[in-house]
Amino acid sequence: MEGVQPPDENVGNAPGRRFQTNKLLLVTSVIQALGLLLCLTYICLHFHTSQVPSLYHESITTQFTRCDTEKCFIVTHPSKEQTMKVQNNSIIINCDGFYLISLKGYFTQEINLNFLYRKSRKPLFSLNKVKFVNYITVAYLRYKDKVSLTVTTNNTSWEETQVNGGELILIQQNPGGFCVY
Repeated sequence: MEGVQPPDENVGNAPGRRFQTNKLLLVTSVIQALGLLLCLTYICLHFHTSQVPSLYHESITTQFTRCDTEKCFIVTHPSKEQTMKVQNNSIIINCDGFYLISLKGYFTQEINLNFLYRKSRKPLFSLNKVKFVNYITVAYLRYKDKVSLTVTTNNTSWEETQVNGGELILIQQNPGGFCVY
């Protein structure tokens, strides 16, 4: 019996070692099962949230046809249902989030246009000495922000300033943030 080791030297056959190996296999199996459960939970939640439509989506399409003493008069389409309101010639923001902002229009003379969104803040954007505006941007707006347009011109007579096809559109891009209705 030269090739056979005595039982006390054969570590693989010891009962204590076999218990540790089985315990290690059990722990690794439990960890793998928890990982698989976590992956399946993530996939199910991701699939479920992609199937749920957004409950509320803010948007407004307005027109402005004339500008007087630095303000453009914003009016809404009476036939279209709007989820945002115009108050004191400003669009009131009810929900925090990113908004797609589209501004279009042709003015009869060169103007300087400022897009305001918060009191005592710099304009979101300014356009100087333009007759035609076709501007699109995305901006983060917050609850109680008031979007408005101010216009100045080098000409002293505002009666000559008219707008053709003036349109301002705001569409919320990520509904589900902080909102007050």
